[in-house]
Amino acid sequence: MEIRQLRYFLEIAQRGHLTEAAKQLFVTQSTLSHGLRQLEQELGVELFERVGRGLKLSEAGTTFRVYAARALQELEVGRMALASLSNLEAGTLTVGIIPTFLHSLVPAVAAAFNQRYPNIQLNFREMLAPEIEALLASGDLHVGLAFDRSGVEGIISEPIFEEQMLFVAHRDHPMAKSRALALQDLQDVPLVLLSQRFATRRMLEEHFKRQGVQPLVRIEMESVYSLIEACRSGPQLACLVPDRVAMQHATGMCQIRLEPMIVRMASLLWNAKVSRSPAAQAFAQLLRRYV
Repeated sequence: MEIRQLRYFLEIAQRGHLTEAAKQLFVTQSTLSHGLRQLEQELGVELFERVGRGLKLSEAGTTFRVYAARALQELEVGRMALASLSNLEAGTLTVGIIPTFLHSLVPAVAAAFNQRYPNIQLNFREMLAPEIEALLASGDLHVGLAFDRSGVEGIISEPIFEEQMLFVAHRDHPMAKSRALALQDLQDVPLVLLSQRFATRRMLEEHFKRQGVQPLVRIEMESVYSLIEACRSGPQLACLVPDRVAMQHATGMCQIRLEPMIVRMASLLWNAKVSRSPAAQAFAQLLRRYV
């Protein structure tokens, strides 16, 4: 089994078409097809099923894809380990990150990393935590950044900092003069919150439920920054957002602490079965220093 055969297989799996995969790999379609046949003969299974003019992973192909991606990632880790002897002068680092951190935390860290290691290609992919876990498991990510995922099988969750949720609203909001607020104080306050897709929203719902409060959710949005801007435009609206985001993006608005505090832990996520590349370790170290 050759490395190029694994690369051929993974590219075909991603594109679903021999022609497109061949273009991406800069090889002829016949070369690609021959490499795939050799791999299937060696494995003794068919990795794809024909669907019209395209290709779809077979059950065997779906299973093998995880291991092929992991094998290539391990080889990349080995190559990066050698490159690290020359101060990380080559390689790629792919990071999965939840939207909040991508916009509020990572840009400065990414710029600092690039300044230190200009020859490392950085790829940041915005997604929710379950997607990060799935791509870590498949070998498509080197590291993830999300809220604590302790207890998820195959994932190491390494806490790095805490964030507390703040009440944020227009300065003319009826509660703007408050020094602190309890969740009970928000019983009839029109709120703008993230949708139920987000772990933050589900966490808030649990806190409201424990306090016997039925939140008055008037607007649901898909971005924490949209929550803030909606409240900036609507003096009767309020939102609950992380303190780091509020500090950076809610200037000129009232920011009120909650009592008791609602705290969430941010964590680096690692595949427990895969070695950590030098680039990923360098990024993690820089991130810890920054926060």
